Amino acid sequence: MSKELELYQAFIDGLVERKDSMTALWVKGDGFPKTEDNKAKNELLATLTPEQKGVLADMLQDEHIAGIHDTLAYINEMMDLDGLELRQDGESIPNDYFESLHYDFISRCDGDEWPE
Repeated sequence: MSKELELYQAFIDGLVERKDSMTALWVKGDGFPKTEDNKAKNELLATLTPEQKGVLADMLQDEHIAGIHDTLAYINEMMDLDGLELRQDGESIPNDYFESLHYDFISRCDGDEWPE
């Protein structure tokens, strides 16, 4: 495996490892950290049923992943059109080793294996 491919896969997989939304976990769990700034949020959560909390957490999780996707799509566009370059260990990381940064991220989130 080339160093370039190894870096590309590690970059995408690193984002996949960070795909879980802390906010969604707080909603499904015991709420936000108990601070004055979070008081209204926790009061709202206290009025929701577990099912409603689950729906809200799913919506927040979807938006978290969408934010990563949209950021990768923008990076991809900047790399294609404006000369943006991702570099690590002196190597340039391509934006389309397989499909695109954002497509490969979503594919890996969905459990797809890396293509051969």
